[in-house]
Amino acid sequence: MQQHDLSKAVEISNGIHWVGTGTKTFLSRNAYLLCYHGQEKLNSMLIDPGPTVDLDILIHKVSEVLGSITKVNAVFLNHQDPDVVGNAPYMARSNPNTLMLATEDTWRLVSLSGLDSTKFRAVERFKNMRIVMPTGHKIQFVPTPFCHFRGACMLYDIESRILFSGDFMGGIAATQLFATRANWSGIKAFHQLYMPSNEAIRLAVRRIRDLQPTPIMIAPQHGSIIQEEDIPYFLDQMENLKVGLDIITTFDKIMPEMIAGLNEIIATVGKTIGEENVTNTMKMFHADGSYPAIFALSRDGKITEIKGDPMESIESLIRMFFRNCSENQKSILKSIILKILILRNLPTFDTLLTEQYPPEVELFEDTSASDTSIPALASY
Repeated sequence: MQQHDLSKAVEISNGIHWVGTGTKTFLSRNAYLLCYHGQEKLNSMLIDPGPTVDLDILIHKVSEVLGSITKVNAVFLNHQDPDVVGNAPYMARSNPNTLMLATEDTWRLVSLSGLDSTKFRAVERFKNMRIVMPTGHKIQFVPTPFCHFRGACMLYDIESRILFSGDFMGGIAATQLFATRANWSGIKAFHQLYMPSNEAIRLAVRRIRDLQPTPIMIAPQHGSIIQEEDIPYFLDQMENLKVGLDIITTFDKIMPEMIAGLNEIIATVGKTIGEENVTNTMKMFHADGSYPAIFALSRDGKITEIKGDPMESIESLIRMFFRNCSENQKSILKSIILKILILRNLPTFDTLLTEQYPPEVELFEDTSASDTSIPALASY
């Protein structure tokens, strides 16, 4: 896959540029600049300008394309989170004629930063939620309620067939600008933590599938950009994903027992491979400031909460512990951990049940004996 210099603006389609922060943080942030040429006019729209900590990067990359960030004359906001709208007030000050496009639910909160309401246009007010730019280019707004905010809304650029999806289809731990199917684990983890329910996700997936012409690229605000050949795969995966309340209600009754069992497992592992190895492994699950930690810890180092899918979180931790084990230690720990889970009536994991067993014994007739009705064991 082609590597891109993410210190610079990257043109992902004709006149459309990625101007985000790259993959330096666990939860990368993407902003996009759309440059529309036509009818002897130039219009430029910035999508999800990002948080204030990214302002210098944003100014640098947009200026690479336009010469100055003051030439941006429209800003679209998917929802109201600070990592999406933090730079909106700066954009309004840099060019007082800049229009702000968002849903009314989003604007209700964004406007509290002092933005001029006369420069706001509610996307719901446009007929069929479509607009035509002065250059003739057409844009479709696609609401995705509760993914993850009530007023979240995607933007579909019909000419390029790129869908700017905001948090929806976003992911963590992206290492490149464009996604492969290996990115699914990061997309899955992000949605399990931030999206409220599978029902909300299914509505968003259905609306993406209904778009005509069909998108050839999905550009989220976090993670990597999904290209045409992988869009059906990711939508299929997303459609059946349990997230948020689905997970909480599924595991609500056994969660205290799962946390107690996990703390017992950690104590057992510490006795086997050493407390220092356990501490170093747990650090890998700590937050880096851009994304929440998978496990919440008390002051004495005990786990008090599991975020995301608890089964996957626990199995991931066990896998990390096993990386620091000898084969003998791993064999011992598998038996002990399995016993802990069984005694607490908790689900077990493939990680614990996968073993290299000797081959099945082959049986055959002993034709050399006078009584051939008694089978003998073959050696192996």
